[in-house]
Amino acid sequence: MAVAQPVTRANANDAQISYCEALAYKLENDSQQRGFFMVVCVCNAIRETDVRCAAREGACNPGKAYARFGKRLQCGQCVPFARDIIRAERAIAC
Repeated sequence: MAVAQPVTRANANDAQISYCEALAYKLENDSQQRGFFMVVCVCNAIRETDVRCAAREGACNPGKAYARFGKRLQCGQCVPFARDIIRAERAIAC
């Protein structure tokens, strides 16, 4: 069994995919192996990994994060959770 390498900007670029795509793949793969993945916005079917990637790419609020996927806020129940995820990701990046 091969040992998984951590996703870095360097090996994401080597594979001709974005860092965000590589991270999303890794997080989604890990989640599926455990049998779950977190949906942040049910209205738009946006996952936690999507929000994290958008935050790492510069989105500073849920509206801007969702816009990266061609979506917009709908009912608003996801906003507090999405804000927490974005704050956490932005704190890690700084």
